Amino acid sequence: MFDEPYRWVDAINQRRDYIEEQLKRSSPVVAVTVDEGILLVSFFRQTSKIFEVYDRMAMGAIGHPADIELIRMAAINTAHLEGFARSSKDVSIRRLTMFTISPKLKSAFEDVMSSPMIYRGIFVQAGESPKEDCFLVLDFDGQVQPTKSSAVISNTEDVSDRIRKLLPSTMLSSKEALPLLIHACLSGSSDFEDMGIDTDGKILDADLYRQKKEQFLSEREPDIQLLGRQNGLMTRLPLPDNA
Repeated sequence: MFDEPYRWVDAINQRRDYIEEQLKRSSPVVAVTVDEGILLVSFFRQTSKIFEVYDRMAMGAIGHPADIELIRMAAINTAHLEGFARSSKDVSIRRLTMFTISPKLKSAFEDVMSSPMIYRGIFVQAGESPKEDCFLVLDFDGQVQPTKSSAVISNTEDVSDRIRKLLPSTMLSSKEALPLLIHACLSGSSDFEDMGIDTDGKILDADLYRQKKEQFLSEREPDIQLLGRQNGLMTRLPLPDNA
């Protein structure tokens, strides 16, 4: 009886290691504030990683597609119920994550008798001005981390740190910011060491980088979405010619 708490802690640690291992195959998702709203960028092989949740609200996620879909539907249903019962202006990404999504993830993670959710996500809400933009990073154990002006999720924290260094430090338009975000996503890929760039994202071999970049883009679909500040709607943007 007395060793049961220790077994639970050990089981939790094993679940954490298992989820982290599953996430290692994931490509990053990046979101930043731009003049027109919030720009979200990622690349995928099979299923999209960026979704509209509600007016001015969006989600980006990595993990198992089934778990991502469960969280996406929970977020959409809760947002619409909140908007119907109160007002669309009362729907906020903070209430959505704190009172619905975070408890759901925490419960799934700590219930060692059921499968955990393989999930890591970004929730964003475009404000009427850039200063009012909201970014939240949500992990598989239910932890919520607010960030300012940008957010990154990837397979490890080291990769996320590498990507953050490459994000724009000043306000840009979506057109100006997009090439920087694409390069940041490339630097966060699992094979970045073979792409002619160093751990800070600096290009060491331009020819190798160009070759590997073309290969990377040919094997994946771009997922580029702009969450508009004026209309609150998501717009899919094409991959730029100079990408």
